[in-house]
Amino acid sequence: MAIVPLKQKAFVRKYIADNNDGWATDDYAEPVEYTVRATERFEVVTNQLGEEVTTSLKLLFDKMPDVSYDDMFSFTNELGHTIERKPISIKYTRMVNGKVTLTSVFL
Repeated sequence: MAIVPLKQKAFVRKYIADNNDGWATDDYAEPVEYTVRATERFEVVTNQLGEEVTTSLKLLFDKMPDVSYDDMFSFTNELGHTIERKPISIKYTRMVNGKVTLTSVFL
């Protein structure tokens, strides 16, 4: 049970790294559906290189899903606008006991 209600859906396509056909194309697995809490607002976060970057979407996942910076995330809001990007930043929220309760993915 998540701390916040997770009523929206997002899709994650895992990056397949072992496909090197010489054409430098990225291959992704079939999309996996997750329940998330999406917040569409502009926010300045620090990416994995230490640079400050502006994001427009924050997805909250329950616990610690198997996601990485190479995966492709897709979210469609109530108006039908779809955002499909790789994450800029992934952050984990831990409770006092050290367990991860929420994963924040910034797109």
